Amino acid sequence: MKTQYSILSVLIRPEIQEKISVGLLLFNEDEVIFNYSNSKLNVSKELLSDSSFKILKDTIKIISKTFNDTFNVYSLKKGIKIFNNKNFDNLFTFEYIEYLSRYSNNLIGFSAPKTINLPIGPDAYNNLFYKFVDISQAERAPKERVKPIEIVRERHKEILNFYNVNNEISHNYVPNLIAPVKIDFSGKNDIDVYVQTLDMEQPSHHIAYHINAFGQLKAAYAENNMHMKDFLLCEEPSKHLKKQHDIWLQIRTTGKFNYLDISDSQKIIEYAIIHDVKPLTANYANSNTE
Repeated sequence: MKTQYSILSVLIRPEIQEKISVGLLLFNEDEVIFNYSNSKLNVSKELLSDSSFKILKDTIKIISKTFNDTFNVYSLKKGIKIFNNKNFDNLFTFEYIEYLSRYSNNLIGFSAPKTINLPIGPDAYNNLFYKFVDISQAERAPKERVKPIEIVRERHKEILNFYNVNNEISHNYVPNLIAPVKIDFSGKNDIDVYVQTLDMEQPSHHIAYHINAFGQLKAAYAENNMHMKDFLLCEEPSKHLKKQHDIWLQIRTTGKFNYLDISDSQKIIEYAIIHDVKPLTANYANSNTE
């Protein structure tokens, strides 16, 4: 399936065919993505006549209205709306793009579609948008944060040999446990082994909830005279996040948990190898094991 892109440009100096790129359309038979640069739009307003700028805004409005009238977002990834092209009866085709160019009397229009050898999606779209339309948006785009649990899974492909993922431990397995506790990684040798990760950039009340739940699990084991091995993995948050940073310091200094920095996650694998840890089968509780 061909992925094609077309650049929306405005002709600011017709005598030398000088153009400003203001938007980008990426599409194939199934999906379509469109976005434009507000900063480029503001620049264009200073360089165009009022009538030409109105045509530019109307062109963008036509496309945006076409999307919004469907009320059907096929997917939303990294802040980009990906629409199902079939909902438009494959409206976004070469012929439609030609129509938009004719509508604007070639002052504002899309370039002839070009094919790229990439699947349609946010990464391909952003790369093209930053290259052809507005690189400044790349600097403003929020970086996608990777959760600690995903860092561990990506770093240690072998972890499923030793631990189950996303088990929910309940009172059916640990008597006196008041509420179920979701554990990131759970294993067992002579004793149960639990590895919990914390995202220290979450709101402080979320962090406190997960810490208290893990502490509740440890307390229930102690109350039942049962033994467990715990690991609590996280990394130092920004000092600008004062509450989160204070919690992180407490985790490190109180000794209530076996703290590991995320950079030392190899130690949970080393422990599993030395102690012959096997995945903890969750036939006693709900399981989302992957």
